[in-house]
Amino acid sequence: MTDRGQELHATADRQIGELIGLASTFDVTTLRLPCPGRDKLGDGTVGAYTRHTADNYQQIAAFVQTSDRMSDAHEPSQNGGHRIPRFLRALGHGPTGHIEHGPGAGQHAHQYTADNIDVGAVVEQLSDSRDTLGQIAELTDSQLDTIPPKDSFRFCDGQRTVEQVLASLLKHQSHQLDALKAAAP
Repeated sequence: MTDRGQELHATADRQIGELIGLASTFDVTTLRLPCPGRDKLGDGTVGAYTRHTADNYQQIAAFVQTSDRMSDAHEPSQNGGHRIPRFLRALGHGPTGHIEHGPGAGQHAHQYTADNIDVGAVVEQLSDSRDTLGQIAELTDSQLDTIPPKDSFRFCDGQRTVEQVLASLLKHQSHQLDALKAAAP
């Protein structure tokens, strides 16, 4: 356990706790409100953006869940090329592993609407992601200092460490949470 990992975990835990608290208060009227500045995602509503934000935490949790197996990162392969770490092979190396935005972006963007959101299911999803993200606190210095290959996941540029990627992801999620707080009464 490192202080760095514990700090990242505390940030994720606080953010998800806020989102669970906020989403738990949403009624049908609130879910259908426009989410200013986020109108290109799904139907542009609070409901769509809440589900999108919850899905992003789930993707981050998947990234973290496999990060305890980063030991082979960037060791040369027998053919002289770079090796993809096991944790990234599990997620799918390449641009498809990104958290994407905008119309048609990502595999579920077209499904984000106020009409098909189940707040209870979203809260359960967030709780599951929150539990999995607890693994951030268990990451070692070596794991936090690993540099994932470029384009292997959002904010992975071949230069940032896992710690920096996680911090960037959580900063991005913070902005999403702020947008939801501003849109909901």
